[in-house]
Amino acid sequence: MLELKTLTDADFIPWLHAEARAYGNRLDHDPAVLRPHFDLARAIAVYDSDRAGAPGGSPGGVPGDGSAPGSPLMVDSPHIVGGAHSHLLEMSLPGGGAAPVAGVANVAVQPTHRRRGVMSMMMRHQLHDCHARGEPLAALFASESGIYGRFGYGIGSFHEQWRIDRHHTAYARPPDRNHARAAAARHIAFVDPAHIMDELPEVFRRATAGRPAVFQRARHHWQQDADAPEHRQGGPGGLFYAACRNDAGHIEGYAVYRTRRPVVIVQELMTTTVAAAAALWRFCFDTDLMETTEALKRPVDDPLPWILADPRRLQRTTRDGLWLRIIDARHALPLRRYAAPGRLTLQIQDDLCPWNNTPLTLETTPNANLDTAADAAASDATADADADDAATGAPAECRPARSAPEITITVSALASAYLGAATFTTLARAGLADEHTPGALQKADQMFAVTLQPWTPYNF
Repeated sequence: MLELKTLTDADFIPWLHAEARAYGNRLDHDPAVLRPHFDLARAIAVYDSDRAGAPGGSPGGVPGDGSAPGSPLMVDSPHIVGGAHSHLLEMSLPGGGAAPVAGVANVAVQPTHRRRGVMSMMMRHQLHDCHARGEPLAALFASESGIYGRFGYGIGSFHEQWRIDRHHTAYARPPDRNHARAAAARHIAFVDPAHIMDELPEVFRRATAGRPAVFQRARHHWQQDADAPEHRQGGPGGLFYAACRNDAGHIEGYAVYRTRRPVVIVQELMTTTVAAAAALWRFCFDTDLMETTEALKRPVDDPLPWILADPRRLQRTTRDGLWLRIIDARHALPLRRYAAPGRLTLQIQDDLCPWNNTPLTLETTPNANLDTAADAAASDATADADADDAATGAPAECRPARSAPEITITVSALASAYLGAATFTTLARAGLADEHTPGALQKADQMFAVTLQPWTPYNF
């Protein structure tokens, strides 16, 4: 019999092993190091009581785990066959500011229990649990793009993967005198991995300011990157951190890359100035002994294709990034700001969260007292906070509708429109939204428009 329970300390290690096995891995992190970063009240496990005490009912009974039945790791308890967890995080929203989001992770089902409803059991429970906690949004990264749409998740951000040969990386505009002077005032230098936590997080924050769907990398993840064993190992393929500094010594950007001869693989490149972007890409393109540059996760509106003299040579592949779930539309819609004033009445279709099926009217309030979470955070900001972090656009109110819906839309499609990954018009053309009032789609597109496309460079 399958039973879902909140995870306990006693089952934390078997739960970790169950997740690792689900992805064909062995646990390669110290559970004692991981444990402080898990709120077990937000973690669930599905147990198969029919497997209690059986070999394999714990990590100790699995061949290759370094133990055998009868060892201290064996437990006479139901076998964990699935699990999931969520972190309470903050995600940037259109118009500035950020909102709390349930960051869903560690979702796993044992290969022995596929197609038995374990995933559906966990997802339904988690959605209702987040709603009970007052968390209107959830987000995750999907191992397969066909899994989460049936649970109401929609694509919240896209990214591109790039590849370009070195002899096609010339820039379209030769530097003029001002650009040449700016370039001369900057230099590239390596950052010791031990120091990245002190120097790079602020650059990441500034480089992503104003862009929706961004999660700031947790401090312990920066530390984890700094302490990665590969930094102490010899041989090829190591990870390097290169920073662009101005003549005052301040970092305006950095690139994280590794080499697999003859390819430079750019894992992350963040900049706060145009000059730093040009300098860092040039550095990556011109690395000696390398013939090709690859970039793993770039925003779909990245300026580099417009910088290149021969942009066709840049091979671009688009992939889904973040998947977003609107758990409580009435409370989620006012969290972001809107590019145009207006009033819009929506009928949302949601099979799993019935409270979302009440028609809602969203109305911007440009003259309202802007006492929002974003404004409260801004008022507490330090004096040197960037203007880029300031909220823009119109706040809005959301209430049960008193008029007929202008648009009917699925909850997963609304999630894609929410951050700006897709327009209402595109979603309607895909059969995911219906316009009942002429002009409603155009109005919705104008209200939900974004200046920068959503991008999620960091997976929590």
